[in-house]
Amino acid sequence: MSRADDVLQETFLTISDKANDFVIGTDFVAWACTIAKYKVLEECKRLGGKATAVLSPEVVEALCVVQHPSTDDREGEKLQALTMCLDTLPPSMRRAIELRYTRAHTASEIASLFGWSTDSVYVILSRARAALEKCINIRLKADGG
Repeated sequence: MSRADDVLQETFLTISDKANDFVIGTDFVAWACTIAKYKVLEECKRLGGKATAVLSPEVVEALCVVQHPSTDDREGEKLQALTMCLDTLPPSMRRAIELRYTRAHTASEIASLFGWSTDSVYVILSRARAALEKCINIRLKADGG
């Protein structure tokens, strides 16, 4: 595995470890890119003069500027629809979604908490995502989309 792959993996591990530090409602991409930037800078510092082409901190900073695509005017509507649709899920399905996506539990952790098999968790999460997608689309169409 190349060193770039190692740094990317370390970045994902750090993002996972610090998931509880992320403030919902803020810019996740900017938050994750900041972590990635520091991981790259750590690697550049570690390599020092040993690397033939180490990026300067200024170049790393320029590469880390988050470019947002044009914002979706309906983002707030989508979020509101998601919130409403979550309320329509059966309690165990809603709890599984919360554990997986809000609390970042793995499928095996959720299975252990519910006394289910890991495969059952994957099935429940898949069904929940499909139900949410269908519900959100119906709500957005009903609201004029």
